[in-house]
Amino acid sequence: MEERLLEQQHVESTIQVIQNEQELIKKQQDTLQDTLQSQLKEISDKRINTGSEEAFYESVLEYQQHEQELMLRYQTAESQEKRLKTLTTMSGNPYFARIDFTEGNEPKETLYLGISSLRDSKEETIVIDWRAPIANLYYEGELGPTFYQTDTDEFEVELLLKRQFKISDGQLLSMVDTSEVINDEFLLEILDEASSSQMKNIVSTIQKAQNQIIRDTTSKVMLIEGIAGSGKTSALLQRIAFLLYRNRKWLDDQQVLLFSPNHLFSDYIAMVLPSLGESEVPTRTFRSFLQNLLPNYEIIKEEQQEENFLTGANDRVEKLKNGLALVQQIPNYLQSITNFGPLFRDLKVKGDTYITKQQIRQWYQETNPQLPLYQRTQLLQTKILKKIGGLEKEEAKKSWVKEATREKVQEIFENDPNLEDSEENERRLFNKVRRQIVRKKFRAMTRGVNQFQFIHFPKQYLHFLKQTTGDLLKAAEISEDEWLQSIQQTRQSLRTRQLSQEDALLYTLLVRGLYPMSIEQKARFIFVDEMQDFPPAQVALLRELYPKAGMTLCGDLNQKVFGNETIVHSLDQLFPTETVARYQLTTSYRSTEEITNFANQFLSQEDQVKTTARRGPLPRIIQTQPDKAMQWLANELQDEEKNRRWRTAIICKTTDECETLYASLTNDLKEKIQLIVSEEDFMKRPIMIIPAFLAKGLEFDRVVAWNINQAFQTEQDKLVLYTIATRAMHELSLIAIETISPLLATADSTTYTTK
Repeated sequence: MEERLLEQQHVESTIQVIQNEQELIKKQQDTLQDTLQSQLKEISDKRINTGSEEAFYESVLEYQQHEQELMLRYQTAESQEKRLKTLTTMSGNPYFARIDFTEGNEPKETLYLGISSLRDSKEETIVIDWRAPIANLYYEGELGPTFYQTDTDEFEVELLLKRQFKISDGQLLSMVDTSEVINDEFLLEILDEASSSQMKNIVSTIQKAQNQIIRDTTSKVMLIEGIAGSGKTSALLQRIAFLLYRNRKWLDDQQVLLFSPNHLFSDYIAMVLPSLGESEVPTRTFRSFLQNLLPNYEIIKEEQQEENFLTGANDRVEKLKNGLALVQQIPNYLQSITNFGPLFRDLKVKGDTYITKQQIRQWYQETNPQLPLYQRTQLLQTKILKKIGGLEKEEAKKSWVKEATREKVQEIFENDPNLEDSEENERRLFNKVRRQIVRKKFRAMTRGVNQFQFIHFPKQYLHFLKQTTGDLLKAAEISEDEWLQSIQQTRQSLRTRQLSQEDALLYTLLVRGLYPMSIEQKARFIFVDEMQDFPPAQVALLRELYPKAGMTLCGDLNQKVFGNETIVHSLDQLFPTETVARYQLTTSYRSTEEITNFANQFLSQEDQVKTTARRGPLPRIIQTQPDKAMQWLANELQDEEKNRRWRTAIICKTTDECETLYASLTNDLKEKIQLIVSEEDFMKRPIMIIPAFLAKGLEFDRVVAWNINQAFQTEQDKLVLYTIATRAMHELSLIAIETISPLLATADSTTYTTK
């Protein structure tokens, strides 16, 4: 009891240190804000001195120095704001663990672990960051002789104590000493907590297998495979936080790119990194990423997501474009057209042709034939811009230009009576206005040439598709007619400036070989969640855009939505020169043992699944009539105490079923329940109706699987049922209206109860 009292006192003293630092930063912010305001005023008053060349350069240098000082102060302000957010997160729960150890003949040392480091006014360490090398003693060390490693050294220590805490609002709720990595009782207590609309930071319960993933600093390419609820996404996000911490001297959070399956899931994970003391990193869907690369086209959204998830539908053309076969044809195609050059277009102004495509081809063929295609088009661009300059000079001699210039100059003099009316001034103004008028005429052409639009990109892409060999089509089981029809559909889409996601991907890879395409987003580390829905061609594009970036891919092949081949089967082609570190997470932490055992019967792939020792009620199967099913649901949702503590998902097989169910609810129930049928929605209420394909990756305390009837019977339906069941953490009910699914009828009767 005395030990617990001492620990409570330490919690309180640590919170006081946090409050002291918060007050100090706020004072510094006030001072910095005053300084920023005065510097902004000072820089706005600065004028470039054009009196002499020397005075000009002096004033420019002084202006630049003020700008640099201002930028540094802005960076300081941002870091102060970030630190304040971290301290606010720590203020109610300053740390989660303690380790005691000795090193050699040194006296015993005690360290507390939290989401960020904390020092007192004497610069003594009060809390260490969970990502620091020595913190690994907590995650992997066992009591007795052990060691921890830094980048350069290994330190042998004697680990004397590992203590875990559960702290909330400054109160020590529980503490436990353990020799294991994470004490089972402590872990189960954390897992028993209710879910939330945003994924929680579970840094206090990182398991050994997850810790190895998080702290792996030697693998450039990593593949994380895991069953539902095994902590894949948590490990992925904690790995991001670890790498940001470890490489903080040179790595900016904007250089980390995270792909998620949809916006609903992005919102779900949005608060994990901030809760770990880091800023959010750019989180995108692949479609939004492509849209940024091709702003002049609308990337058409995949409308078949749900159908593919439910049926395992396999569009052969789409599968070919999403695979690696066509991606691997692009370099050969570019090589084959290098001598002749790309397909060019005439350069016109208001319908009049000024430079023909034949002339452009002649200039192209005059470039150095030893250079690659994209460099030759860059030289060609320079040549065309010079030619446009010549066209402007010729145009300036035309009578219409002279007439328009005289009118404009006269207008200027009339509007400004103070303008000096000398012959020299008039001549200078005449020449200036004439250049402006001519440049305006050729502005669109110049802009187009700067963007390499003298190349006919759409036509070139269609030409590439037409070169697809019969052998490739045969291997993909696509007839010549089917392929030509798909090309015609792509042609129609290009005319309306639209592209499907798979066409946009190949289009981007192709045009990168036609000219030096610049990429605004720089990335040093790339993370892909739900990789089972991420076809190989998408990874190939990321490898092409960011060849030096580290890449971590994570997912569960049992929850595959699309009919495409998986990344897993293409690793040797995607990463031919690199070793891929593969990790498997086979312990489910989300669901109770009863729910996991029930769900495992529907796995479409063989997985050795382990479960946590967390127990709960058996899943319930309820076969009933429509009116009684609605009555059962209404009664089930009457428990206000459970509704306050728990989040409930009523998961239907299809979007249509969700909408039908919601429409049949009473007005009272509609006020309690949120209908989610779009990935653009956010989870706002504790009870929701959601289709199975959108529920992927999410978790809920209680799941009601709605109408598991005869419509569930195929191998793909097993996958759908597995996905639905594994969303549940504590309680699972399956409602079968009138008929019951044969999948349930043949399930092991010891894994569920009936009503």
